[in-house]
Order: sequence, then C-alpha cells, then structure tokens
Amino acid sequence: MGEPTREGSKISPPRRPDNESDPGKPIFPGEEKDHDPSRRSFLLRMILMTASASLLTGGYAWLWEPRHLEIKQVELKLPGFPKAFEGLRVAQFSDAHLGFHTGLKQMEKLAETIHEQQPDLICFTGDMVEREAEPMRECIPVLASMQAKYGKYAVLGNHDYRGRQQNEVEIMFKEAGFTLLRNSHALIEEGNSRLAIAGLDDALTGRPDPAAAIRGLDNKVWKLLLMHEPDYADISAPFGFGLQLSGHSHGGQVRFPWIGALTTPRGSRKYIQGLYYAGERHMPVYVNRGFGMTQLPIRFLCRPELTVFELRG
Repeated sequence: MGEPTREGSKISPPRRPDNESDPGKPIFPGEEKDHDPSRRSFLLRMILMTASASLLTGGYAWLWEPRHLEIKQVELKLPGFPKAFEGLRVAQFSDAHLGFHTGLKQMEKLAETIHEQQPDLICFTGDMVEREAEPMRECIPVLASMQAKYGKYAVLGNHDYRGRQQNEVEIMFKEAGFTLLRNSHALIEEGNSRLAIAGLDDALTGRPDPAAAIRGLDNKVWKLLLMHEPDYADISAPFGFGLQLSGHSHGGQVRFPWIGALTTPRGSRKYIQGLYYAGERHMPVYVNRGFGMTQLPIRFLCRPELTVFELRG
C-alpha cells in the first residue's frame, strides 16, 4: 500500500489496492478486510476438527468400548468371614441384556474369560435378557460351560420379567446349570464350615423378602447376598448379610469426567458403581457395571465389567 499523499493541507486516507472489491472505500489500521482467507481456513479447520472429534467419540462409544471387557480384581477383608473359605474367588457378571447388541459371540468370550480366572463361585446378578427370553436359548450351552468349584448362582432382574417371560428364563437358567435364587438361599460347605448364598426377587417387578431368603439359617452362618438393584442395600443391610453384590445401574453406561453418570435407572440412584458401605452395620455393597447395554448401544468411559473378588477374613 502506498504512502499517504497530501492534497492541499489535508492528508488523504490510504486506499485499498485496485484488486479489492470496493476501491473507493478507505481502510484503517486494524480494520478487518472483507475477505480474509486465513480466517476462512481457520473456521473450516475448526468445523472439520469438531466433526472428526464427534465421529471418533461416537465410534469409540459404539464400536470400541462396549467390546473391551474390564476385569476388576477386588480383594475384600470381611468381618466374620469363615477361615475355611479364606481366599474364596467369586466371579460376578451382570446385565447381559441378550437380544440388544449382545449375543452368542459376546457370551462365548465372557465364558472364556471367566474360565481363565478360575473362580470358586460364579454369581450372576440379573437382567440376562432385554425384552424376550428367546435370545437366551442359543446361549444355554455357553452358560452351561461356566464351571466353578462351589457352583453358579443367579437372581432375576427387572428386564427378565418383561413380557411375563420370567418362567422361560427360569427354565433356561436351570438347563444351564445355574441355581436361581428367589427369596431363598443355598449352602456351600468346606470341611465343617458353611457359607450361605442368598438371592432376592427383583425389587422393581417382583417381591423381595430378605427374611424369607435367610429363613432357617443360623445367625453364625456368613451370608453373601445377590440382589439386582443396589439401592435395596439400605433395606437388606439390617438382616446380617456380609456382602451384597448387585448390578442394574450399568455404571450409568455413559459417564463424563467430574460429572460421572449422566443418568441411572430407578433402584440405582444412590449406589452406582464400585464399592460402598450401607446401613449402621456398614454392609459392603459392590455394584457391577454390567456386561451388556440397554436403551442405547453405547458405552462411554464406562466399560463392561467382570468382577473377580478374593474374599478374606
């Protein structure tokens, strides 16, 4: 741009170059030009970066994270835990939601992983199916292949009741070799020592009864409780259970740093994932994030979970 020129006693403002759209309009230092290629390039880069981040995040939440199971190793020291069972390895899985983006292939991988962990006890804490019982049928051989020294036990979740299908689910659990516990218990023995595994009916669709679940048990028998909804721990804690294992929440399924779960279903608003202590007796409650998904086929910062406990006195 040329130097300012004098016209009489006045100094004329600098003119735009001849190739500008309005050669008669003066420009001043710091004034933004009508056409700024560098600014347009910056905006284009920002749009592309935002779109790419959205695609990558969506792809991660939809394709990667749901397919990468996290094995959580949890050692718990529990008051009154029987010495004969010291070091008991318990594998817990939950919320398979078969029929909703989870099927035979995923269950086969889970069964392999459980076998690698060599558990003494296998526990499933509800919602084997999503809406229909039929998707569970082809998985019966895989569920039957899961083996543990002291057996395998299950409780029903609210999805297992949908469409009045709980009877079919119960039959298939039996065919797969699982002991289904509905307000009842089973005893395992080691030498002269006994340990009880109790299970409650679903809190949202069934009729849980903790007193019925432990009826006939000596107060000295240590009791492990399986209950689908974790918030029920505030009710079950006074009944003398040594540990409650739950699922239902999926950990929120979508979580964000500093915020946590965006939403959780009724029955898991207080206890969402991991270890808590409930009631005056501080009963430990562990909430598994689940294996499958529901509502949306995504997980974000909330990987599917297989929990392997080592229980000690």
